Amino acid sequence: MTIEDDSVAGATIELLEARLRRLTYLLSGDTTWTGVPIAPPKPASLDDSISRRVLRLERDLEKLSKNIPAVRDVLNLHDRFPDLFRPTPPRTLPENLTTENLASIVLSYASAFPETASRLTSLNDLPIPDAQTSAALIELQPRMDQLAQMQDGQTKEIADLRIRTARVLQRWNPRKVTSVK
Repeated sequence: MTIEDDSVAGATIELLEARLRRLTYLLSGDTTWTGVPIAPPKPASLDDSISRRVLRLERDLEKLSKNIPAVRDVLNLHDRFPDLFRPTPPRTLPENLTTENLASIVLSYASAFPETASRLTSLNDLPIPDAQTSAALIELQPRMDQLAQMQDGQTKEIADLRIRTARVLQRWNPRKVTSVK
């Protein structure tokens, strides 16, 4: 092997090690204080293997979709519009912009950074509502829509009754009632 082949092989091994570290982090989520991912422990039994855990998660998701309409709706959305759930591809920078142009674009949005950071930090202070309460509210939505339609109908009926009452009053005593809405 030549020196060039050795450097290519070394770079390839480094890239594979970096990918392995990323996969390890994705699987375990644990890292040392230096940021190096900790390898996940070996499963104690066959039921603790990753494939079995994924199967268990799929079964649980299927149970949830049968019992909770909101989960079923999200899964239907995923089936009908899978593009909604894919991350958008990163855009490349336009090649015709100079460094000064790019800097001016970034600096024009500089005032938005503190505001956005403040809003994101305030999200941590918000309490997360109980899932059962949220699900109960979602289940009430069709009934609330029906009641809103009923209220709109009643509002129109009341407006019609006001007009009819004003006309009757005008016929009964034309001097007292001057205008009809």
